[in-house]
Amino acid sequence: MMIKINIKIMSAISLILLISACSIAGSWAFGKLDSYLNDYFFTFADFSETQKKEIETVTENFKYWLVKEQLTEIKLLLSKVKSLDSSSTEAEINSIYEEGSIIVKSVTSYFDSELVKFSLSLDEKQINEIENHFLELQEKRKKEDEDREKETHQERLQKNYISGFKRIGIKLNNEQTTALTASVKGIVDNGDEWDQLQAKWTQEMISILRSNKKESFKEEMNSHLVTLFDLGPSSFRKKVERNQIISIKAVTKVVNSMDDGQFKKMRKRISVYIRSVDKILKNQNQEEAA
Repeated sequence: MMIKINIKIMSAISLILLISACSIAGSWAFGKLDSYLNDYFFTFADFSETQKKEIETVTENFKYWLVKEQLTEIKLLLSKVKSLDSSSTEAEINSIYEEGSIIVKSVTSYFDSELVKFSLSLDEKQINEIENHFLELQEKRKKEDEDREKETHQERLQKNYISGFKRIGIKLNNEQTTALTASVKGIVDNGDEWDQLQAKWTQEMISILRSNKKESFKEEMNSHLVTLFDLGPSSFRKKVERNQIISIKAVTKVVNSMDDGQFKKMRKRISVYIRSVDKILKNQNQEEAA
């Protein structure tokens, strides 16, 4: 229920959508998605049994909606990745990125109305517990950031890209790694600014939660939730957009430089992901027919 609040959980769900469906055990993991979400949400506060049942209902409905409304789109997106070749253009790769972003936004927006409804049942103690939960997450993030400072921004970027290519079966050679490092050199590190914006957004949401008995609460919360994907001033958004442009160019260069062996391994990995999605869809159809 509190999924809209925590951007990390959004990333986790998108990962399940685009990657958990991307493992041999993907369909098995997906079958437990609602249980994973329930366990996660229950850590936010000491919810009553009635509230827990409401959370369980929402996550179960979410999983069903995900299969009916999104998995086919994810399969199409995976097919587009699979069809990439050495002649693929920046426009084609950017289109894949944009379509993936639309899916993630659609998934997270699913919870808006449910979150507002659920928030009406929260008491002061629970809101305080939720606030403390996020403060703890922020402290954990700060420690992680401090640990990452042992590496330079460029070193972290290189690791992230190499890891990303590995997820779809691509092992970069030395020449590609060197070219990639040079290509992403212009990407600016806006992590600290993003953390501050996220913390501010979360604190504003907590303030709105404290007024959940006000007549205007629903309108205020709905208005706040829709700002999640547009955090920050125009200067910050421009940096994000510039980073995206550089990233698309870098990925395109790598794809254009791949040899037949790399494409073969990539397509084999993506095929596993697609079969996993097909299995999830088949299981759902069988459940409905039973």
